[in-house]
Amino acid sequence: MSNRATLGTVHRTVPMDFVDGDTSDVVRGFRYDMAVICRRHNIPRKYITPYTSRWGHGFVIQGADYGHDHQHVILWTRQGHWVRFPLKAGTAQYHALMALDDYAKLMAEIERDFPPGSVTGEIASTLGQLLQIWAAAKDAGENTLDLRVVDRTVAARLNPFVRAWLHRGDEDGG
Repeated sequence: MSNRATLGTVHRTVPMDFVDGDTSDVVRGFRYDMAVICRRHNIPRKYITPYTSRWGHGFVIQGADYGHDHQHVILWTRQGHWVRFPLKAGTAQYHALMALDDYAKLMAEIERDFPPGSVTGEIASTLGQLLQIWAAAKDAGENTLDLRVVDRTVAARLNPFVRAWLHRGDEDGG
């Protein structure tokens, strides 16, 4: 009988600080270490999921969410089986660390209230682009961002406003 979980993972990043229970037996490590374990136990590599905690980050093997209630997470343990851990109270709506649809709605409202070219409108557009960069990195399974891309995005959109603000006294003679 296979220990293989059959459904896809629910959480793009596992928030270990929000997992309720003793997680000391949960297998954690580098992506390569998780790939070796997956190969040994016939687990699809797509179940290798980044985790974050107040002590650091790394990778775990996350199983399927059978109930689709997002109130628990299923993780692979050192004993070689899946364990279902509930999420702590207050995290029942946890899907990922950020729901991009909600932010898209907020950005649409801000764009409606502030015209393109205004400082607030440009800040909102910049934040929207940064969220897209962040989402693309998460979808690719990366737990880091290339800061050069972030820097270029912010600089291209906001530098004209910063320069105009810094030099606003120059136009008045002083």
